[in-house]
Amino acid sequence: MSFMLNSKARPQWAGLLLPAVAAFCAHAAPVNAAGGPALAAARAAEYSVVNLGPDTGRAVLNQRGQAAFATWVSATEIFNGFFDGQRVHTLGSLGGAYTYVQGLNNQGVVVGQSQDALLDYRAFSWTVARGMRALPGPTLSDALAVNNANQVVGAVRAQPQSFFTRANRWDPNGTLTSLGPLPARLSAARAINDSGVSVGDSEVLYQDSRAMVWDAAGQATDLGKFGGSQSTATHINAGGQVLGTYYKEGRGVGFLWCRETGMVRIGADSGEQHVTALNDLGEVTGNNLVVDGDPAFLYRPFIWSSARGMRPLPVAGALDARVQALNNQHEMVGYLERTAQDPRSRRAVLWTDVANPVDLNTRLYRAPAGLVLYSANAINDNGTIVADSNAGLVLLRPGKTGTAAPVLGAIAGGAADDTVALGGTLDFTVNFVDSAVAESHVAAASVDDGCPQGSPSLRERRGNGDVSLRHTFCRAGAVTVKLKVTDRAGNATQVQRRLVVTDPATASAAPPVRAQATPQPGR
Repeated sequence: MSFMLNSKARPQWAGLLLPAVAAFCAHAAPVNAAGGPALAAARAAEYSVVNLGPDTGRAVLNQRGQAAFATWVSATEIFNGFFDGQRVHTLGSLGGAYTYVQGLNNQGVVVGQSQDALLDYRAFSWTVARGMRALPGPTLSDALAVNNANQVVGAVRAQPQSFFTRANRWDPNGTLTSLGPLPARLSAARAINDSGVSVGDSEVLYQDSRAMVWDAAGQATDLGKFGGSQSTATHINAGGQVLGTYYKEGRGVGFLWCRETGMVRIGADSGEQHVTALNDLGEVTGNNLVVDGDPAFLYRPFIWSSARGMRPLPVAGALDARVQALNNQHEMVGYLERTAQDPRSRRAVLWTDVANPVDLNTRLYRAPAGLVLYSANAINDNGTIVADSNAGLVLLRPGKTGTAAPVLGAIAGGAADDTVALGGTLDFTVNFVDSAVAESHVAAASVDDGCPQGSPSLRERRGNGDVSLRHTFCRAGAVTVKLKVTDRAGNATQVQRRLVVTDPATASAAPPVRAQATPQPGR
């Protein structure tokens, strides 16, 4: 089970499978003649788009097509949410200004870390029914993963007043189990499968950190370092195979471990490698560094299995490419980048085995004009995908049925570098579509610079429309432009864009942030 995708719902007999883990490692799941599992059904040629929220470095997706995410919109504004398949719910916080999402299971339980009213950082779990709750234990804690039995793993403060943490597991009844042995300073459990076996790393001696496997009773197996300086384990699948990385001369190399075969190297000691996903068939994806240094670090994606070894994924002539997630249907997602260190040249792609990548921008059903998918970050076994776009984080649902809310594209207008001169006037436009062609809409807008606000105008015809706004910027600094479209039933989606207003007299500036989209909670 990877961080981005959670394994299938836990059968009641799952705990009985532990003795068979070694046999699973020795015999991979059945494959077809092409070396991969047969697809359950032909994939849809098109995807419906659902706006989720501002783009984010972290979003998790489960097998039911639900997603959880959190991001910093600005220094004073945080947006986080859980998409239940139809609408977005706000997660909130434990009373402070910080919430970070780490895991999601198939029951819709979200886990991560949040700041409380006393400014302490606490591990939390969240559900639609019960909201956010701090997990029991010391105040410095973090929940990193949750399985379908609602067991949570992460780390908690090792000693009072200490900033070092120790790997722990929370069971559904509130029991907190320390995962041994006691580390020299730090340990953390980073993933857990439905049999209760968890993986992570522990500093067994000072500056000697090693990959660990903890069984359902919390007993540890030290995986060693494979001749390197340190190691970590980051993924575990339903059969107990463990994916991790060891470091040699500062370079990461992937490995796969199980009790029967031990550690099997995925890459060569001479290269830098980042492994990204492990599925229940024992297949691994990752990216090999091919150019190291200025002006760019360039990678090539691969898929690996013990039966077929490492096979490169085609990149269609792209300068840089990354694979970021893998499902049990032999499908992978990531991005291609045409120009080095230029995120705007990225395009989200889908690979099926080692066939040529499919640009997901070419597979969108009734997408608003101007929407560009930059990177695909997660995919489940049903083919649902989470991606970053120029309109923020979006969910791609196979077929022609999204949600009742309108779908908005990016806010267009102004300079490509998201800057505007003080006193400048810009015309902004955002396009939208609605699955109900007879629906009508209203628009709202705001700019948080304290300057006089204009009213947006809206045009629409048979489910397609656009919203326009003119604004004059009277204050220097970072500002956020927001445009919202609401239908007659109250379903609303809001997109936003961060700009930097520059004053030539002071040369004030701040790093720009690209456009983002935020569905309104409770839509």
